[in-house]
Amino acid sequence: MDGNLQKLTFKPAACVSQEELRQYLSGDMNRQGLRRVEDHLLDCPLCSDAVDGFEASGEHATDDVEDFDSFRRKLPLTSTDNIRQLQPGSGLRRAIAVAAVLVVGAVAYFSFSQAPTGPELYAKYYDNYENDIPVSLRRPGLSDVDPNFAQALNSYTEHKYSQANMLFGRAIQAQPDNEAARFFAGLSLLESNQTEKASSYLSTVANGTGVYAKKAAWYLIMCDLKADNKASAKERLDKFIETGEIMVVEAKSLRDKL
Repeated sequence: MDGNLQKLTFKPAACVSQEELRQYLSGDMNRQGLRRVEDHLLDCPLCSDAVDGFEASGEHATDDVEDFDSFRRKLPLTSTDNIRQLQPGSGLRRAIAVAAVLVVGAVAYFSFSQAPTGPELYAKYYDNYENDIPVSLRRPGLSDVDPNFAQALNSYTEHKYSQANMLFGRAIQAQPDNEAARFFAGLSLLESNQTEKASSYLSTVANGTGVYAKKAAWYLIMCDLKADNKASAKERLDKFIETGEIMVVEAKSLRDKL
């Protein structure tokens, strides 16, 4: 390497002056000066400590400060391990990082705040269960079915749920083991917004082995949604999907929205 070039390349940068320090800390320095000061601070622990001292004391904001060289000479000599690492543009990178965190947080908050409620999901996924009991069993006197049950089914079909609730209650008292009576009683109570009573009837059916067991399990989930009990609905849905017997597509779609 040429001797003159070597001297120029490795010539120590002059320490920052008092005026440069003021401009650097007050933000009045141009880009070229800012680059020179920050490059120097990377290599000069003494000036770096001086900057820290002035910044902490706030003396750079006043006019009556002692000579900067005198102030710098008072500082204890520190090792290069304690040099404050300043990189051009580091403030911008921090600002971008903070902005990114805020954006992610805002998106998460918006997504959470826009999550559908239980009643909203109920309105989307609930379908009224049509009466599938043979007509011959709905007519009193034509079978051994309790007359109250037959009349209750007719009321349920006509969407007269208050009357159906009363008649189903009587039918269950007369025939406690009537699975269909309990199932349709639960549906009628659900239509009447009596979710707690509906769940009680439907749970008995869902825990059994009758033909309405799996259907009752689905409408138990509807009870939870209507009561806005999404935690219970999730738990029931997981079990419902695991068995995979009926309405698997609907169940998985609903589970994704909880």
